[in-house]
Amino acid sequence: MSYQIPQLKDQELELTLTIKNSRFIANLRHANGRDECDIHLNDMRRKYPDANHHCWAVVAAAPDNSTYWGLSDAGEPSGTAGKPMLQVLSHCGIGEVSVVVCRYFGGIKLGTGGLVKAYGEAVKQVVEQCPTTLKQSLTELHIECHYDLSGQLEYLCKKHDARINQRHYSDSLSLNVTVPSLQLSALRADIAALTSVKVSTQRN
Repeated sequence: MSYQIPQLKDQELELTLTIKNSRFIANLRHANGRDECDIHLNDMRRKYPDANHHCWAVVAAAPDNSTYWGLSDAGEPSGTAGKPMLQVLSHCGIGEVSVVVCRYFGGIKLGTGGLVKAYGEAVKQVVEQCPTTLKQSLTELHIECHYDLSGQLEYLCKKHDARINQRHYSDSLSLNVTVPSLQLSALRADIAALTSVKVSTQRN
């Protein structure tokens, strides 16, 4: 499986949306798992302790894995914050992403429709600014072969985007290789055409 994830290098992305004097501060982070979402929320509570609400939504794994979705209205009327936030996140095609929106009430009530629109728009804008990178499922291979096949194996690894992590030299050559799972079948088929090559597989 492969999907897009935030490419923020352990940083965060933040923007502010002002609607009728209310400020909606949307903060986005890469979150691989719900624990990282909890850390994100606690950090935002400390960063903006006087905000009226700290609403959040998370897609903490692959975009289509609803088991790792989560949301909270955090005191806003039910369904007016977390739900529209998650609606945007779950349809943006990005996985492992957490967004916390901190709201400072500006004295003018927005109504339920206004809140839904504001929270959804805040997430939409911060997601649109988020750089992404492709995360691919990887498979580890252990390959043993005669030394005279080393050149051919090096070529096949390069052909199928496989990375050689370690080489061990003894009576035979041993390679520890990481290959994108989508390329695994093709790589193994090419290796099978060689003689006296042993391949064992260990999935991450």
